[in-house]
Amino acid sequence: MPSKSFSALKARLAYEQLRNLKLKISNLHDSEGVEEPDVDSMDPGFEQQLDVMLHLLESMLEDSRVPAPEGFKQQLEVMLHLLKSKLEESQSLTFSGVTDQTSAKLNITLAGILDLKPNLEKRIAETISLGQDEFWSSANLYRQLHVLEGLLPGTKEASSRAWIDTFFFRVSAMLPPSQRMVLNMEHTASATTISPSSSSTLSGFVDYTVVVADQRDAAFFRDTPDLNILKFLRATGFFVIQAKLNNPSHHVPHAVAEIYACGKFLQKKILRGALTNGRDWIFILVTFNDNFDGATYKQSDVISIIHNEDSDGKIVIPGPRPDLIAAILLHWVENSFADLGNDDWFE
Repeated sequence: MPSKSFSALKARLAYEQLRNLKLKISNLHDSEGVEEPDVDSMDPGFEQQLDVMLHLLESMLEDSRVPAPEGFKQQLEVMLHLLKSKLEESQSLTFSGVTDQTSAKLNITLAGILDLKPNLEKRIAETISLGQDEFWSSANLYRQLHVLEGLLPGTKEASSRAWIDTFFFRVSAMLPPSQRMVLNMEHTASATTISPSSSSTLSGFVDYTVVVADQRDAAFFRDTPDLNILKFLRATGFFVIQAKLNNPSHHVPHAVAEIYACGKFLQKKILRGALTNGRDWIFILVTFNDNFDGATYKQSDVISIIHNEDSDGKIVIPGPRPDLIAAILLHWVENSFADLGNDDWFE
């Protein structure tokens, strides 16, 4: 019989662990959002040793009279450690492949819902006057949205960019005179390690980075629009993720992953962002755990722009939702690295 230090139950558990780890490594490239591991780089001798150990475990399970060789337990522990390390090294996640299940593995969890504060009508009205003498006044925001609603097909994802741009043009006009905005589109987020204890990485493309700074720093970032530069500027960085046209809520894990990776790269404990298709907006607040090992996030309900037709068949986009979205964006862009305060739109 196997030695007392290595029982049949332990043999069964060890066998399942080894077999599952080997299967994960060989099949990892079939997982959505995970780059193919470099299985060819695994030492052939290591693979042979693994097969020998699996065969021995099978023999021990089939025939209890097969003893565990001397030092087998220590060899098995080393093999398990090496396999787990190999598995972690193999994983390179992309934003688009992140799901609820992946988020759980990244130690990213939903912590609550951001509720709009009640009785916001007066505050919304006060923001309408911001930038009223600029081209992108509140009145021109509505004019542009009317044009877009009647001009662009709602079934094309590319048209959502025009809607998103319009809102940020409006926000740029609402900023104080001392502040400037830089709207950086489609840039690569450098591969970021998922946690201090893992070598797996998270990377991909960020749809929008909205930076607000004084005139000097804004000009510097505009000339060199790189997240590395943002680390050293007295600026805020707000991240916007473009969702598919239908059901943007389905893309929340993807959006949270983008914000998480950018916040970890910038070493900001709190980071705000938004998920949108231009018409529907979800606001997201990510708070990092200690040592940037995972995070929690809160998200708002969808705030949607609606449109009607008047008696003449003319498209009408009623207020105050476009003004509300612009006002929230203004506040969140200016406070992108801060937690919710008393002056926030959400509670």
